[in-house]
Amino acid sequence: MILPLFPTVLEHYKENDANGYYEKVANTTQRLGHFIGSPQGQSETVLIGGILGSVFCFLQFISAPLIGAFSDLKGRRQALLICLVGIATSHVLWYNASTFLVFILSRIIGGLARANVSLSTAIVADDCTADERPKGMAMIGGAFSIGFVVGPAIGAYFSTSGDYSSAAVSCVSLSAISLSVVYLFLPETLPTKDRVKVKDLQSISTYLSPRSLFSFKAVSVGQNLKPIGISYFIYIFIYSGLEFTLTFLTHYKFKYTPMDQGKMFAAMGLGMALLQGTLVRRLTPAMEDSAAKIGMLIMIPAFAIIGYSQDSSQLALGLFCYCIGSGVVTPCLTSMTAARVTKPSEKGVALGIFRSLGALARAFGPLSASALFWRIGPSQAYLCGALTFVIPLYFLSRATKN
Repeated sequence: MILPLFPTVLEHYKENDANGYYEKVANTTQRLGHFIGSPQGQSETVLIGGILGSVFCFLQFISAPLIGAFSDLKGRRQALLICLVGIATSHVLWYNASTFLVFILSRIIGGLARANVSLSTAIVADDCTADERPKGMAMIGGAFSIGFVVGPAIGAYFSTSGDYSSAAVSCVSLSAISLSVVYLFLPETLPTKDRVKVKDLQSISTYLSPRSLFSFKAVSVGQNLKPIGISYFIYIFIYSGLEFTLTFLTHYKFKYTPMDQGKMFAAMGLGMALLQGTLVRRLTPAMEDSAAKIGMLIMIPAFAIIGYSQDSSQLALGLFCYCIGSGVVTPCLTSMTAARVTKPSEKGVALGIFRSLGALARAFGPLSASALFWRIGPSQAYLCGALTFVIPLYFLSRATKN
């Protein structure tokens, strides 16, 4: 919900930040904008939003493995409640953020609490049989796709009225509802007998070191997960970068307004939700690997067509392919990761590490793609991105051999 509001929120603090912290951040981002070659006058709010988004994702990278390990020790329900309290707190801070510094603090707390995603996948993995797992992961993916439709639409409504405080109140209310539903109705899915013992927990560095995370060192079957994790990281790094620059491409090439872009993203989210609710949920475990590979292959023509599109019909064709690839890859890779973890006491940390690698990719992918976009042009940038999808495809093939 907050993404469409970022320009409005940043403009507010630009005019009303009493402690001058916004100005300090803006000066830094202007230098960064000059370095990557973004147009003068366009870089400030876009880059500040991008940097805040990168910090938000990097904090998820830090917290997801730690909270995943905590859920293996104390149970999923308790860990999820802690995350939801953190998310609600971040929204309360946002509502009361009279200065830009407090707003940043709210984003920091929100980023650290966003391990709820990996916990949700762990809960599904606990509660589903091997044959039911793809359906469960598709349900999570479908829920995110629906959120991708509804959230930005609500945020866009508030952005047109300039009333972002009402949006903050809405976020606080929704967080309170989520917290209440989990507290009242969600049972614990990890029995005490299946939980990890304190003495078996890894050292803190194992959950924070990128080298340890990429090798899934905290998991006994880490070597079987490593190729999937690397494939997922590279895929999300490329995907998130091209996704982030899509608004620039449609604005400069097709003169899309924010409302046009909102309709575009809503249609994409609806398409992915339909795909995950119909096709992906019917996949068997034996089909997940092939489906993920096909999804990655489809992303190659998708982004090439988007980058070289000359009219709305060509863009629509590229976005159609994009929705197919997007709707398939992540649910399948998530389910494949869960399937390879044999110990229930390790599913939380394994899926936490998996999600943290995606968060790390999202922390650096958008800024890297933006630099490429402004330096070599949109068509060439999208073609380069499209061709590099063969790299995660290669690592996924290695995972299949293992």
